[in-house]
Amino acid sequence: MKPALMIAALATPALMLAYLALEQRSASAPAGNQVMPVEQAFVITHERTDTVVQLNINITPGTYLYRDKLQLTAENLTLGNWQLPAGELHQDEYFGKSHVFREPLTLILPLQHATRNSRLTLSYQGCGTGFCYPPQQLAIELN
Repeated sequence: MKPALMIAALATPALMLAYLALEQRSASAPAGNQVMPVEQAFVITHERTDTVVQLNINITPGTYLYRDKLQLTAENLTLGNWQLPAGELHQDEYFGKSHVFREPLTLILPLQHATRNSRLTLSYQGCGTGFCYPPQQLAIELN
């Protein structure tokens, strides 16, 4: 038998066994090793009065949000001046030096003018230990 064919014949069963072992390992992985859904990692709620919108972001322990990835877009409403807190400096394996939030975050957004069908769109991105969630967008209806 030619050497290349012999290597292929020997390698194929080994690769199949490795694949089956990995598949079995991931199927039986304990729940604690699974990545938490983004909606559970960052729970976002809001309250509205005539003059403000309070946006609450609960950040689950072990996760963090990037300050520079948090953005708000307003539709059919005008917001007054508001500011994000400074956050904490973090050396990130994905984005280098970044400011992040690890604790629950409350944003007070002054409302200057709102009409029917008012909406805020919150864009954000966060990470956990060893992984990052893809960028997210959440539409918040303010009717």
